[in-house]
Amino acid sequence: MSTEHLVRMANQISANVPDREAPARQTAAHLASFWSPAMIDDLAQRAAVEPTAVTPGVLAALALLRPPATPT
Repeated sequence: MSTEHLVRMANQISANVPDREAPARQTAAHLASFWSPAMIDDLAQRAAVEPTAVTPGVLAALALLRPPATPT
């Protein structure tokens, strides 16, 4: 699946979650439930290179799914 298609789907998911109070949490839950880890990784890589390609809700969902590593 193309990365552009993943971006479009993730943006649509984020825009259409039922509870507008917690779109990042719901988007993250949807991605974790229905997307493969490879799809999420591809989306996260695209968002890291081009953060404006995804909505703020998707960026926040990715932060929940793939938190940045903390140095020890």
